[in-house]
Amino acid sequence: MFDCDLIILVYACDTIPKYKRQIDIVNATWGKKCEKYSNIKLIYFLGEDKTHLFTDTDKIKYINLLGVNNDYLSASYKQFLGLKYIYENYKPKFIICVGTDTYLNIPKLLLFINKFDYTDCLYIGGHGCERQIGSKKYYFHAGGPGFIITYNTLEKIYKLLNTLMEDWINMCNTNNIEGGLVSACDVAISYYLQQPDINVKIIKTDDLSFTTCNYLGFPCHRHQVKMSNLISCHLMTENDFYNFTQILNKNNHFTNT
Repeated sequence: MFDCDLIILVYACDTIPKYKRQIDIVNATWGKKCEKYSNIKLIYFLGEDKTHLFTDTDKIKYINLLGVNNDYLSASYKQFLGLKYIYENYKPKFIICVGTDTYLNIPKLLLFINKFDYTDCLYIGGHGCERQIGSKKYYFHAGGPGFIITYNTLEKIYKLLNTLMEDWINMCNTNNIEGGLVSACDVAISYYLQQPDINVKIIKTDDLSFTTCNYLGFPCHRHQVKMSNLISCHLMTENDFYNFTQILNKNNHFTNT
């Protein structure tokens, strides 16, 4: 029995004012939208230092991860240990992983995931690229707008999650992989999901509905992003969050397109 349709895993930080402010902005915009749905849970995964700045609600939780810092590399630990926590405490049909400068069009996201069979082993996203790892090139969904996996996928990768980052760091060092891939948690999860014993099915969205750019297509798809297509966009400033929220509210979140 599944206990919800979607869990939103957000890797976050509340000990640094800039990133604490991003949590506030999410909660005031698309996070507030989450509270209107009974089938969604929004969970922020934080470093181990507790600030007590936020309080859990029925729909929004704040989880401090033991042993996890709030440095740049911590986003990777928050992502993977967050997935581990979700598997051990919930049973969602879908999970999406994002950061606090990402905007989710919640009503459109729910319509989108309903197109897929949640019992399949799926890895869904867009605005991706490839990286050479060993003798093979691996496609990955860009981590900015986030990626979606099904519970089946989470179940298959669960056994790796506790030590995945350490294994990934060792693998990068052993293969002399350069270019910042150690901290690239989007590349890391794609690599492990594509191993033969997991064999995930990759679903690519090619319509810029998941984009590393903001809602206006900045910086790399200016005048190419169609706001009515957007499910997830990244690199969002505070003004972007509020401006896009107004646009969505005026257009019924583009759920009719």
